[in-house]
Amino acid sequence: MKVLSKKNIGALIALGLMVGTGSAVADTSTTPKLTIAEKAARKAAAELHKAAVAQFKSAIASYRSSADAARATYKAAIDSAKATRDAAVKAATTAEAKSAAKSAFATAAATAKAAKDSAIAALGAKPVAPTKAAQ
Repeated sequence: MKVLSKKNIGALIALGLMVGTGSAVADTSTTPKLTIAEKAARKAAAELHKAAVAQFKSAIASYRSSADAARATYKAAIDSAKATRDAAVKAATTAEAKSAAKSAFATAAATAKAAKDSAIAALGAKPVAPTKAAQ
């Protein structure tokens, strides 16, 4: 008689499946209900967070509009300097005049960039979003 017959292999597999399955036990502990004071504290924390988020949104909008205004002023100054340079180069008859126009543009561009950078630096750091209160 063969020890590993089809019947024995089937029985071993069935036995392995029965032994290998664990028993599921439901957690019988219950989550304690929140007290009225705890509910009120959570509601107050949520309201404070809502107010902080609204304040952050207002601050970031103000920061962005001020930074955008500084960038727009910079762009206008650069565009004006480019137009002046292009007109001066077109009207120039000597290499020295063309070089002077290009040098004046470089100076105007550097001045405009410094003004933009100082305006953005004067805004300070970007506002930081509030963190949600722990529940």
